[in-house]
Amino acid sequence: MVEVLYVSWRDVIDLCYKLAKGIAESSFEPDVIVAVLRGGVVPALLLSDILGVEEFYAIRVKHWGIAEEVYITPVVEQLPQGKLQGSRVLIVDEVADTGKTLIKAIEEVKKLGAVDVKTAVLHLKSSSSLVPDYYAAKLEKWVWIFYPWSLAETLFALAYKELGTAAGIDDVLKEIEELVKNLEIEHYRRDIIEAALRFYIRKKNQ
Repeated sequence: MVEVLYVSWRDVIDLCYKLAKGIAESSFEPDVIVAVLRGGVVPALLLSDILGVEEFYAIRVKHWGIAEEVYITPVVEQLPQGKLQGSRVLIVDEVADTGKTLIKAIEEVKKLGAVDVKTAVLHLKSSSSLVPDYYAAKLEKWVWIFYPWSLAETLFALAYKELGTAAGIDDVLKEIEELVKNLEIEHYRRDIIEAALRFYIRKKNQ
């Protein structure tokens, strides 16, 4: 089983407070926050509130194409055209893993006319080629970070990784129950997760 770090909602709030404090105590005063979809949205919203930054946009950085073809260079979508000219921009994501997402996001935001661009993440992994300007925690060894806003997605991914993609729904649910117990996951509802799993399987089989 891959090593997993479960981050609770309380942990997320504490990490965001720490991140916001570091930004507030620095000389950088962002006019705009740009969240990297999807994982950066929750931290970005919290930072937007704490720091009082009302101008808020979100971009999507894709690493995969048709038939799961890996893009050599990530592709950025949903850019806020005409909105960043002359702005000081804070790009927010949940984690710097390889650093490729943030590097591409910085490049594209600068193309839109931002005069100063900084990056902030909850977690920095030692595998990242980019060290963000602000981070709340650094992980020296690689772990699978389990954020609370990706509950179903991560539970399914971990269960299928352990059992194989051909596993039946009952076995998957049993494996999920073990994960929930071992990771001490909060706010777990078996009925909701089971319904979501059946929906996920239907979509996958279409």
